[in-house]
Amino acid sequence: MSSMTEFDFDYEASGKHYKGLLLKSATLEPKAAIALLPDWRGQSPLARDHAAHLVTLGCAAVIADLYGDGFSPDSPDQVAPMVKNLIDHRDQGVAALAACVERLRQEVPAGTPILCLGYSAGGMVALDYGRCGADVAGIVLCSALLKTAAEGMDTRVSPPVLILQGTQDQVSSMETIAEIIAEMDRAGNDVRFELYTQTHHAFDNPEAGTDPNPRLVYSPTSARRAKTAIASFLTEVIERS
Repeated sequence: MSSMTEFDFDYEASGKHYKGLLLKSATLEPKAAIALLPDWRGQSPLARDHAAHLVTLGCAAVIADLYGDGFSPDSPDQVAPMVKNLIDHRDQGVAALAACVERLRQEVPAGTPILCLGYSAGGMVALDYGRCGADVAGIVLCSALLKTAAEGMDTRVSPPVLILQGTQDQVSSMETIAEIIAEMDRAGNDVRFELYTQTHHAFDNPEAGTDPNPRLVYSPTSARRAKTAIASFLTEVIERS
């Protein structure tokens, strides 16, 4: 693999400043560009690992700023209020992601496919962006905080969507998954679900540990399968673009 470079990636939305991080090959043009919506920790080592993996797949990847001003929580005590704010103001998350995507479009050659990839709370934002007329080639959610459409929000999603979830996820239960499937079916959306049994929320995060009692549990097997599914989806979208 060629060497990788990192750049600060600033953008504005709704009067707020956002500080992302762009990773890409130092020598090769990207096959696609990914707006990566991380989990609640923002630009964490895990988010960087996910972005770096996308670079090995031939993509440029920007780790989007979930909260604004580059804030990345470093304590579980900060999680609830920050995620609650995202849930209470879903329109702001959509506006921020839209600004991130447009900024990303300026950083890659014209015609480069743009996709969104969201983990946990970032997955909620990515799907909401899809519901709001996203002009992207594809959307992927992995161990997402799933929410049906907010009041007044459209349910039509134009780009294809891949959703990767665990059947034991206590954050996004199988009941919630069924509600999302029903919504996507009614809207005629192109959505595929890949479900992993014996798999909990945050299955992609090695720091979550393997104790099955907490809500967050790492599954190396499901994490590996999710990476394979994401790579396959990227290949399909790139070949179709």
